[in-house]
Amino acid sequence: MPARAPHLPHYIERTALQKLCAVAELPATHLLPAGQKTLANMVQKGWIESSPGSMARYRITAQGETALKAEIPMPRTTQARAR
Repeated sequence: MPARAPHLPHYIERTALQKLCAVAELPATHLLPAGQKTLANMVQKGWIESSPGSMARYRITAQGETALKAEIPMPRTTQARAR
């Protein structure tokens, strides 16, 4: 299976983005199963941003909303080609 394009969120990233769409911001503990490494990668991609403070809180960015709405390409199966 080919690797997913970097502009498309994988399952754990998508879960965190969906949680952040519902509220203004959330602490990292509420974004599980996304861990610190996943959150750091999402910040690097520009999908989320951290708000200043003693406890890390995250909010979704416009780029994150775009990534969440991006269409995931589905592989064509041999059955679909035969039709």
